[in-house]
Amino acid sequence: MSKNSSLAEQAYRALEDRLVMLDLPPGRMVSEGDLIKLTGYGRTPVREAIQRLAQHELFQVIPRKGLLVTPLDRADLDQILEARRPLENLIAHRAALQANDEQRSGLAGLARELANCHDDFSGFLNKQRAIDDLLDVCCGNPYVIQAVTPLRIHCRRFWNYYRDQVNLSDVIAALSNLVRLAARRDVKGAQKASDSIIHLTERLVAGMDHFS
Repeated sequence: MSKNSSLAEQAYRALEDRLVMLDLPPGRMVSEGDLIKLTGYGRTPVREAIQRLAQHELFQVIPRKGLLVTPLDRADLDQILEARRPLENLIAHRAALQANDEQRSGLAGLARELANCHDDFSGFLNKQRAIDDLLDVCCGNPYVIQAVTPLRIHCRRFWNYYRDQVNLSDVIAALSNLVRLAARRDVKGAQKASDSIIHLTERLVAGMDHFS
């Protein structure tokens, strides 16, 4: 990987984090210069990161005005979840089937660490990201990972925006169940747990009265 590619990936991760943590809230107009200042990365890596995030529908390029942080929209989220469900189901299946002993130990450890996140939503989001990353490694299919990654970012941003209306204990229980079942090689159980997490998100989306 070239130095510039590495910086572009770092800039992408930095902007992804800002979007999820709502430092770049839905509906805000920003400029390329704003994002360079926000992340501390140079113009080229930030521009590459913006292009990727625009392809993922997280930024909308408005000619002669700048970049719009994509607003939250119920119809969009319904479609995101429809696309995400079979991908996550496949990841759960392959991870439970293929994870090695070290990876299974790592999954079990992450499940235990989730217990400390009941009063820490930001910590929960970080732990969720770590779980996704490890499940992806266990899955070992780069095409599936490439497809699911932007869908997860949209969902994490949504979860954080409506964090006051989320029953975090239910979400932690469902995610812990998925991770433990994958660690135990319970393929069908892991798939069912994966579907239940998507269902929790669908219920939250359906219960929202309005979006930004």
